[in-house]
Amino acid sequence: MSRSKCTETVVRAFAAHPYLTAFALIMLLTPTTFAHIKFVSNAAWISTIMLIGAAAAGLKYLHEKRGLKKAYTAMIGVPAASFYVALLALYQRSEHQTVWHLFGGSAAVVTLYFLADRKKYKMQLNSLLITGLGFCLKFYYVLATSIYTRQNDVGSFDKTDGHTSYMQYLYDNLSLPNFDPRTRWQYCHPPLHHFISAVWMWINRVLLSPGENPCRESIQMLSLFYSCCIMITAYRILRHFKLKGAALYIPLIIINFHPAFVLLSGSINNDVLSITFIMSAVLYTLKWSESRSMRDIIKLALCIGLGMMTKISAALIAPPVAVVFLIVFIRNIKNELIPLLEQFVCFGLICVPLGMWFPLYQLLRWGIPLTYVHQMSVYSFQYIGDIPFAERITDFSLSQLTPIYEHWRRADEYGVYYGDSEHNPLIALLKNSIFGESFGDGTFAEYSFVYYILPVFFGLNVFIAAAAFLCGVFFTVNKCSATRTAKGFIACFYLFMMISFYKTAADYPFTCTMNYRYITPTAVIGALYLGFALNALGTPRKRKPPAEGVIDSTVPRVKLPAKVISIILGAAAACFAVCSVTVYMFLCIDS
Repeated sequence: MSRSKCTETVVRAFAAHPYLTAFALIMLLTPTTFAHIKFVSNAAWISTIMLIGAAAAGLKYLHEKRGLKKAYTAMIGVPAASFYVALLALYQRSEHQTVWHLFGGSAAVVTLYFLADRKKYKMQLNSLLITGLGFCLKFYYVLATSIYTRQNDVGSFDKTDGHTSYMQYLYDNLSLPNFDPRTRWQYCHPPLHHFISAVWMWINRVLLSPGENPCRESIQMLSLFYSCCIMITAYRILRHFKLKGAALYIPLIIINFHPAFVLLSGSINNDVLSITFIMSAVLYTLKWSESRSMRDIIKLALCIGLGMMTKISAALIAPPVAVVFLIVFIRNIKNELIPLLEQFVCFGLICVPLGMWFPLYQLLRWGIPLTYVHQMSVYSFQYIGDIPFAERITDFSLSQLTPIYEHWRRADEYGVYYGDSEHNPLIALLKNSIFGESFGDGTFAEYSFVYYILPVFFGLNVFIAAAAFLCGVFFTVNKCSATRTAKGFIACFYLFMMISFYKTAADYPFTCTMNYRYITPTAVIGALYLGFALNALGTPRKRKPPAEGVIDSTVPRVKLPAKVISIILGAAAACFAVCSVTVYMFLCIDS
């Protein structure tokens, strides 16, 4: 098979079944790693067999198709095999094997990229290169991260509180809790994510018998898969608007290397799956607004319903979707009244039962309000209700940037709190969107040079976020590659998320409520707005010719060349990716 034909086969397979391809990759990696480097057993030898097979096939191709003599084939094969054996020996003795996976995986992705036919499939291969390198960073993070490291509200499998305890309960009892869920922390969440995780543990234990701890750690492979799905959906959203070139690649770089998605790839609570369904709902809302097909609205209903079955806050996507429904209905009421009503009824029959059965079940059986939220104590070290909300949202003093990562109150040896906690929601977002909640003065004790990178990383994050926000404001009211309905939907979704975020920060004045994980889809929306801007800059504007016999004496306004803006945004995105890889590589290198 020629290089062009092989490339076409691979690209078409990815394009036809991207989510299945990602799941197949996860299924291939799970038995050899179980999501942690300490469980990596046969990965090195399996990869050796695969590489030997690939090398043999390549040498056979060179000999039979390209006429390479056997002697030359041996001259290439023997040194290459020797070099690989030497690398394998170094890997086995290395103290930082996870780094080998990061750079080895990246080298494999780059090698496949250069072996492919890049002329015919330039856009697809460039996108796969970016996504593949982003996957290597996420997989590295998963291998180096325990299910108890940098997690949110997970508790412990061996205790009675937290998401992991909830999973273990479903695994052991095969039923919903037979007690008031409010008596156990995090048990009030809808069960879809926890049920899938319990089934995943059971499958690993029955089929692979790796032991209890590897089965538990392997849940991170599900999170890694969900994170891959978000990346694929983000690409499909960008391509829905026909973005290409820099308008496609720069947003893809930002999304694939954004630390929020790196952290989510190792997080085993229900956030990452709910975001997966939310982003899929965004995609199918955009598709349905143009196609108005029953197929797309069924997919949309499933995404919202299953999202709410994962986490009730996934309902945030519902009001913007309702706005799109209303706009489409009003515009097409004369010609498509009956088909639209049929689709809305079908949507309701699927979405409402899926999304509302669990909240209604808890209401009817245990009297739990539909909007129930677990209350934290005002005596918690995270409590910031002593600072008026108006002061919190208007305090942009420089002291807020010291330190550059999110800071919380601490307790001394007598249990007395000292210092202050992060309290400005916007600054907290800008910080924990790239640093999470676990960075501190001693995080990089052995690699102190990373502390010089953190301010640069933060500055790039602020620059990209500000540029995305300004582009969003501009292109919401001006023409771009999106229809007015699509622009309105995206703006409404972004606005609704931010209003909900600030309302939650006001109603529940705790540092943890200002976490970026609650509005992670804004990273994709912001990158999309940058794509709109780059696409507009790359589209030449036609200038009206002067009337016949009239001399054009107008002097065009001096504007910053579009190419310069593209270079600036591209350099910012590339530096952002490099900072992300550097910071998270050294964060996990000694885990």
